[in-house]
Amino acid sequence: TLWSVTVACVLATLLVFGLWVFVLILGPNRMFRGTVVERAYYVVTETLPEALERWARDSVGDAVTVHAERVWNALFGRRNPLFQILAIVLYWVGLGVFFAQVAPCRIPISVTLAANIGSYIAACAADPGVITAANVDAACRQFAYDRLLYFERDCRTCQRRKPARSKHCSACGHCVQMMDHHCIWLNNCVGLGNARWFLAFLATFSIVCVYGAWLLGTVVLELRHVRGLASGAVIWDELGQPVELSFKSSILYVLDDSPLLAVLLVLLLILAPAIGVFTAYQLRITMLGYTSNEESKWLNVADAIRDGVVFAVRESDAAHEIIQVIEKEDQDADRRPRRPIAYLRDVPNAYHRGAWDNLKLVLYPPPLVSKAHLS
Repeated sequence: TLWSVTVACVLATLLVFGLWVFVLILGPNRMFRGTVVERAYYVVTETLPEALERWARDSVGDAVTVHAERVWNALFGRRNPLFQILAIVLYWVGLGVFFAQVAPCRIPISVTLAANIGSYIAACAADPGVITAANVDAACRQFAYDRLLYFERDCRTCQRRKPARSKHCSACGHCVQMMDHHCIWLNNCVGLGNARWFLAFLATFSIVCVYGAWLLGTVVLELRHVRGLASGAVIWDELGQPVELSFKSSILYVLDDSPLLAVLLVLLLILAPAIGVFTAYQLRITMLGYTSNEESKWLNVADAIRDGVVFAVRESDAAHEIIQVIEKEDQDADRRPRRPIAYLRDVPNAYHRGAWDNLKLVLYPPPLVSKAHLS
């Protein structure tokens, strides 16, 4: 039937979207290095866009391609509320469908829902740690330059000192203290100032998705029982022949008869593990003392170790060794005592204060000087 085809298309779209989000979020992670997930990430972010650009230039010409690139940059290259609005609409539509399928008296999770909505609003509205002329000195004092991941220099765009652990966001147009990433769903960066709200949103959203999937699953089983499909139910096919329904067939029969329930259930079954894994990942890197932005920097360090250019160096005025990259063409001229680093595990993270202290830094971030204006 038309309904069955429509539901199947929607479910397939949700599945593809869920896999796309999973690859984009976890593709750069070290745990997936050398796996099909990392390869899929580079296909999605590099190979496919380049192929599409070549096809567009050959098919429709440079003028149309340039306009398409401008639209793409407007959507993804700078800050805009489109995806934030989309996220809010999808959230409330999904919540409405959920309440329509499940009686409100069966929702003992209202506090979690309120916390989820409140933490999302806070993550969107809070200052992520924007570096300005008024607070750049204070920001530079928060973290020392380790001379491996971060060096003392100026931001070429902001034209002011670039604090250690900060990153310039091209979408927002300023540097952010301990920036993790720019989130299009928040229309805001995730940095030291709002990371706690982002973690709270992820944790409560994971609970909402898991609980919603479980509750909708029980509704499907109840509908199967109410409609007499629980014990050897028989239906008649198009030729009038009796067909005994298996458990799987009876579930599919209920979902086919309730398309909104089916779509929401599948969406939650996709979101629950995806958001759960992402939440665990964010909590893990927080407790290990680095951000997803620094994840890529550590991957570069791992590559440099394989190239044989990472050393533990002892300087004359330093009490301890420091880890530095010394390029091969500079190694003969560098006379400082040094020893090669063979494994990434031998490189200490200068910003790792211990799991609990790392978490406290995010939950109770030290305030910067209040910004009077963005300059």
